[in-house]
Amino acid sequence: MQDSERSRRLEALRAQYVEKLHDDVQAVMTQVEEMSTRENAAAAVELETVCEALQRIADSADSFGYDVLSETCAEVACQVRQWLDGEVLPAPYTLAALQSRLQHGAQQLPTLEELLPAHATPGQRGAASVRVALLGDEPQWRSALGEALSALGYECHEYAMRDVDALMAWRPEAVLIDERSVSRSRWSAWWSGWSSPPHLLVCGDEDDFAARLSAVRHGVAGYFVPPVDAALIDRCLERLVPGPTLEPLRVLIVDADVELAEHYHLVLDGAGIDSRVVNVPADTLVALRDYRPDLALVDTRLPACTGREMAHVMRLDDAWRDLPVVYLAAAGDDVREQALTRSGDAFLGKPVDDDALVATVLSHAHRARDSRRWVARDGLTGLLTLAALQELLEVEFARAQRSGTPTSLALIDIDHVGALNAHHGYSRGDHVIRLLADHLTQQLRFIDHVGRYADGAFCVVLPHCSPEDAQRAIERIRLQFQSQMQTLNDCSSVDVTFSAGVVGLHDAPSVEAGLDAVDQRLYRAKLAGRNRVLGNGDA
Repeated sequence: MQDSERSRRLEALRAQYVEKLHDDVQAVMTQVEEMSTRENAAAAVELETVCEALQRIADSADSFGYDVLSETCAEVACQVRQWLDGEVLPAPYTLAALQSRLQHGAQQLPTLEELLPAHATPGQRGAASVRVALLGDEPQWRSALGEALSALGYECHEYAMRDVDALMAWRPEAVLIDERSVSRSRWSAWWSGWSSPPHLLVCGDEDDFAARLSAVRHGVAGYFVPPVDAALIDRCLERLVPGPTLEPLRVLIVDADVELAEHYHLVLDGAGIDSRVVNVPADTLVALRDYRPDLALVDTRLPACTGREMAHVMRLDDAWRDLPVVYLAAAGDDVREQALTRSGDAFLGKPVDDDALVATVLSHAHRARDSRRWVARDGLTGLLTLAALQELLEVEFARAQRSGTPTSLALIDIDHVGALNAHHGYSRGDHVIRLLADHLTQQLRFIDHVGRYADGAFCVVLPHCSPEDAQRAIERIRLQFQSQMQTLNDCSSVDVTFSAGVVGLHDAPSVEAGLDAVDQRLYRAKLAGRNRVLGNGDA
């Protein structure tokens, strides 16, 4: 990706992040303010929620240049954690002091008005900037597939084999080759001479092991056989050319050597990987709970225990049973076989090469994060499945009943999704569903939960949020999504909007009653003409 394109994406991402960060910070400050005005001390469950929210803000804010806010939230989270660990419930006036500290940190954020120019198209995945070259000597194939991918938001150029110089000059991010009209012997020689080639995708006739093995050996990252589904290519491109992520990978470094651990930290930081150092092994469990890493780097020779023992201790907790562990072993430390067969995922010998460290961490951490993402996740959108969502609803309902804090529930349904599928095909309908899923996750707060409820329907749980505030938030997202969908010109025959209902889950006698109520609210929004959000005050 060129520097200008990377800068543009990062700037758009930063704008999206800050808009969401305003909501997250305000939610925490509102909760702290509410607790500080009571006569009695705050409840432990409320403090736990505040601590988790503050830590999430601290983990990400610094990566976007808001170091003051990140440091402030981390300090306040540490203070709250000390109260919880010591089973001390702070007095209201003590919480009032925390409120002023948070306000000071929040002053570093720009206003939302200052971000509007950079955030003109909120929630968009950025697929329009992904350039895909279609290479083949069959014009009909190029035209049909180019039209389908363009409709999904990609910038497509078509080339015959005689035009490969022009293709290289265009600098696409992916090339899709039709092997039915351009044999592998023809394109492979040209491809091997490309110094920095883009991602390579191939459409071939053979659907067997030998054909796929040969494709892999030629550097192919995506292999498709007729009939080619544009939605499958879209999924492949989303994986190969992803948009920037709001949250960097997190690595916990457990090493008693202070200087060496700091070196690993700096190397990972230079690669865009967040990390936290633990020099005292006994502090590891607390760090796991507070930091929630994607991977652990563990020295095999720790004071008071071995690295393998440390991994076993970590995995006694089910929450960390699948956490990847990469061992760091000094020369002559004969633990490789035992480490890998009993509790480890990878092994790096000291002195550790910086490039090898980064490559190993990226490989294992990305795989672990992807695995967690798809466990109990919907295959199309990556959101919570209905079963996982129902379990989460029970947890949030019980929490709201215990704490007495408002928790809202929204049910969102894409309008005319059946007509969209009928007029433009199911691949387009799936694409719009994914766009709305991405839009919801980008625009809602860190503490909110989104799940796929049905075909084009989504359920949103908004803890510590009144129904009125939830309705305003969903209405803002509805207007943004409607504006974004107007850019899909070939869908002009179908209005791509959504309707929604919002209720207070904390007011319902049960989760089932809350779902029934929000379903009725959504039904009334549909009857009223669609493309609207109905809340408590609406007839």
